[in-house]
Amino acid sequence: MNVYEKVEKNIDALVENNVDWSTCATQEEMNKARQGQLSMKFFDKEIPTDWLKDIKGKKILCLASAGGLQAPLLACAGADVTVLDISDKMLDKDRRIASEQQLNIRIEKGNMCDLSRFSDASFDYILNPPSLMYVPDIKPVFRECYRVLKQGGILIVMAPSPINYLCDFVNDENGSYYKAVNRMPYCSADFDSMSDWIEYGHTMEDYIGGQLACGFVINGYVECQLEDITELHFLTRAMK
Repeated sequence: MNVYEKVEKNIDALVENNVDWSTCATQEEMNKARQGQLSMKFFDKEIPTDWLKDIKGKKILCLASAGGLQAPLLACAGADVTVLDISDKMLDKDRRIASEQQLNIRIEKGNMCDLSRFSDASFDYILNPPSLMYVPDIKPVFRECYRVLKQGGILIVMAPSPINYLCDFVNDENGSYYKAVNRMPYCSADFDSMSDWIEYGHTMEDYIGGQLACGFVINGYVECQLEDITELHFLTRAMK
């Protein structure tokens, strides 16, 4: 089984267990989006409203973004939405909501590293929620995003900060604490080869430098610190 087959299997299993982040958009959220009050979650924050203020009629790729949340909300707000994801069970959530709400969402099963099915300059926006931690090398993802975006197009990426992987939780005679023990880049399989779960920690050089190297101009940055001190996530907005 290759890494992406493992990722697909793992995500499907999480969906079956109804993890929090696979929760679909509510009827209230979709109604508000139809009324011009689009709100997109970024953990306990939101994507800044001015980042998505002109999406009506725009072509948006929801990249590794299935699950019945982002794509339906964007479609309700008037965008022309395509969602691509590796997990059929996540895509099934979008299929169900699209049918129930009569939304025209193009649903594609595929790997976020390979966007060859899309022509150059196909999209005005790409929205990528947390998923890059399932990819060994994120630079090809950014290159493909740059290719399929139109000139002036926007890439919005959510990802975990490296601190999520630098630290391990220690419980010894000195008490319970976090200790920085891992180097970046990080791969969970290097420490637990028997587990089917696989995740990658990337450097900020790869996250930020990877976008810049493709030609993107980063013009927005937001961080979200969750209750656990190592759960720091960031959000970037980049323009082609």
